[in-house]
Amino acid sequence: MPASSHLNRCQPCWTILALLGWPLWSAAAPQQLHLSPQQISRAGIATTPAVTTLPGEGAPAGNDQYLSGTVVAPPGAGAVASAVLEGTVQQVHVTPLQQVRAGMPMLTLYSQSWLEWQRAYLEKSSAARLAHARLARDEGLYGDGIIARARLDESGDAAQLATLAASEREQALRSAGLDGVALRRLREQRTLSPLLTVRASRAGTVLALPVEAGQHVEAGALLARLAASGPLWVQLQATRAQLPLLRVGDLLQVDGCAKLRVTAISPVVDAATQSAQLRAQQVGQEPCLKVNAFVEARLLRPAQQAGGVGWVGWVGGVAVPAVALVRGTGDARQDSQQDYVFVANARGFAVTPVQATPAGGGMAWVRGALSAGDAVAVRGLAALKGSWSGLGPASDAPGQGAK
Repeated sequence: MPASSHLNRCQPCWTILALLGWPLWSAAAPQQLHLSPQQISRAGIATTPAVTTLPGEGAPAGNDQYLSGTVVAPPGAGAVASAVLEGTVQQVHVTPLQQVRAGMPMLTLYSQSWLEWQRAYLEKSSAARLAHARLARDEGLYGDGIIARARLDESGDAAQLATLAASEREQALRSAGLDGVALRRLREQRTLSPLLTVRASRAGTVLALPVEAGQHVEAGALLARLAASGPLWVQLQATRAQLPLLRVGDLLQVDGCAKLRVTAISPVVDAATQSAQLRAQQVGQEPCLKVNAFVEARLLRPAQQAGGVGWVGWVGGVAVPAVALVRGTGDARQDSQQDYVFVANARGFAVTPVQATPAGGGMAWVRGALSAGDAVAVRGLAALKGSWSGLGPASDAPGQGAK
């Protein structure tokens, strides 16, 4: 770059340094800035100590971050009750918004087809019992040498087919709501009933009953819609500024209600809103969350403790005001992608590279060659950066002693 262009680009720094009476010369980007107390005072440079907990009496980091979203039911939370066979609604046992248990009766249908299913099951089960009795008799005859092996094989095949046919009809009755006790009673008493009871497949809340007593329904018709019991989900929106604060596993608090745990964060930012979608799952099953309700959730995260692990898992990290962070200019000694802070010492200020991440409330967690209590510059950074660029008092380059 031509010298004139460089001078024009740094004109604000020249003006500040000239007013302070500092000599102006070109030098390599320094790491130690030699400044006297008088020069620091004239430049209006102010410092603040690095801390191990955020301001506000150790308030948890991130507690000033709020996310808004909508409560949704997770996939698989919905359930329906449908008619296995055609029939007429004889009685409705539940009402909308009623809590039901798994297996609880919901409706009773009068169905002629249900009579036919029971009759077919009894016929098939009787045929299977006779086929096995015949097989047992033929096994005895074959053992005595009275019948040929072919007849025994025929009896075995017939018994197997009869058992399969009876099992098929039994599974049909079970799918319609009969349990093992009811099936055994049907085989023993051989009493057929046209009344088919439709039961809840799982515990939950009845959302809708689109049928009423006396209504004729076809096989497969919807009889009831349920919302199964269980933790709900919340779809949240996070701004680009909030995204660095969030991790899968973080806890959120809905004020006066449930806690949520972040389970997924979208890697895509919406171009129109400049926000990304998060999914959080309810911790526990407090009834205060309702599907389709709009909620606000506050980010919960433990404060950084001295020498401990910060909220991003860093050991020995400290918090500084976010305004203390500066970026390099991209020249040979200043990485334009690197964050730096100016740490006060007996000779002036040390330019210290750090790894930084937002902590909320105008603070940032940093890790580098600084400890709790070290004073970092938060005002007068333009003058310090000008000196760092070689436009101020003498300084040490990395690996060199003081000149």
